[in-house]
Amino acid sequence: MADMNLTQEQKECAENIQRSANGLLTVINDILDFSKVESGHLDIEEVQFSLSVIVEDVSKMLGFAAERKNLIFESDFNVGTEKDLIVMGDPGRVRQIITNLLTNSNQVHQ
Repeated sequence: MADMNLTQEQKECAENIQRSANGLLTVINDILDFSKVESGHLDIEEVQFSLSVIVEDVSKMLGFAAERKNLIFESDFNVGTEKDLIVMGDPGRVRQIITNLLTNSNQVHQ
C-alpha cells in the first residue's frame, strides 16, 4: 500500500498502520516469550534511537484515534529540532510504554 500513489493523508495513515502493526507484533512476540520473562531471560534491545521520533509516532497514532472519536489530541513535541534526544535502549518497548501511559491516562479522564 505504501508503494502506491497516495495522498499525504493516505501515506500518513499507511505509515501509522505499519507502526501499529509493528507494535502489535512486538506485543505478540512478548506474549509468546512469556516463559523467558518468567525465567528472567527476556532480551531487551539496546540500540541508539531518537526519542522524539518515537513520541511523534505515538502522537500520530493517538491523533488518528482521537479524530475518529471527534476529540483533539495535541502534542508540541518537535521532531528533528535541537531538542531532539538521542538515547540508547529498546525503541519498541519505549513506544509501548508511552502508548500505554497516554491511552490509560485518557481512559481515567473520560
